[in-house]
Amino acid sequence: MKKIIAIATVVFSILITTSCDKEALLTKDKIPSEIKTYVQTHFSTTSISRAVKDKDGKELYEVLLANGVKLEFNKQIEIIDIDWNSKLPDSVIPANILSYVNSNYSSNYIVGWELKYGNQEVQLNNSLALIFNISGTFLRDDD
Repeated sequence: MKKIIAIATVVFSILITTSCDKEALLTKDKIPSEIKTYVQTHFSTTSISRAVKDKDGKELYEVLLANGVKLEFNKQIEIIDIDWNSKLPDSVIPANILSYVNSNYSSNYIVGWELKYGNQEVQLNNSLALIFNISGTFLRDDD
């Protein structure tokens, strides 16, 4: 019985240790310059409050800004997800998608954008999701 407990303890310790290696909190000097530039360009009135490099499965960078904006970058350090509880800056939305939303949903605004399964998805403040192809052509809504 003592051997089983000892083995279980070792296995548990290994699992805990390896799971900690899947995420790394980045210090300001370790945040890639592309991420810093993106934040300065599109969110110049706020700062990065937390940045994590997630190595679980696929390498991602998860960034939280001081104003609550959540950003996600792929391993090539390209933006793939933006979420906020307020209107996103127009500069982060592709022009043809922004034009479509402004023309067809003029009383709403975009609070989220995501590159997903080869398409782009925007979330409006009324919880409606709009799906566009990679070129920005409207495909459908997902409510």
